[in-house]
Amino acid sequence: MKFLSVNELKNPLNYNEYKALITDLASKNKCTGEQIEEKIKATLINVQRIKRLDKQIEINSDLKTKIKEISEKQVWVILVESWCGDAAQCLPVIAKIVEINTNIDLKIILRDENLSIMDQFLTNGSRSIPKLILIENEEIIDTWGPRPKGIQKMVLDYKQANPNASHDEFVANLHLWYARDKTISLQNDFMELLTNKITR
Repeated sequence: MKFLSVNELKNPLNYNEYKALITDLASKNKCTGEQIEEKIKATLINVQRIKRLDKQIEINSDLKTKIKEISEKQVWVILVESWCGDAAQCLPVIAKIVEINTNIDLKIILRDENLSIMDQFLTNGSRSIPKLILIENEEIIDTWGPRPKGIQKMVLDYKQANPNASHDEFVANLHLWYARDKTISLQNDFMELLTNKITR
């Protein structure tokens, strides 16, 4: 049994605060964390990506019903950075899911400001983000991330078939997969998560 208190979170933000932060950074040609040109460019793209997704996302009726069944107060903590493409694709959907039930409080924290937390939730030894931690009464009841299972399968298949593909080629394909998927894989993940772990 693992526990995490909100008091341990450094500079937690709600979704609107996070969007305001990265929009402001992008307007100044900056990003969260280390100021690297590639990450700054990714942040600029991610700001637009999040705006677009906010307008497009529709949560399916089965998932809405399942979310509404959560009767206990929960905190969902998600580790992100402004430059992370997967975070930009997933965070708007998670924020939209959280809106459905006032029992869920979404706290967004930056990975590099919260490495002591991040290092408890590594993926194959890596500080992969986004990483979502689901908490009830300070007890960690489950985690999710860094990528929907359906998308991750495409990633693994692509890397196996194209071992010499460049990082840029991979990123272009990744966001194409997300666009074609239309958040279905992520919503399926959360339906499974809620069915198995959260509603009790």
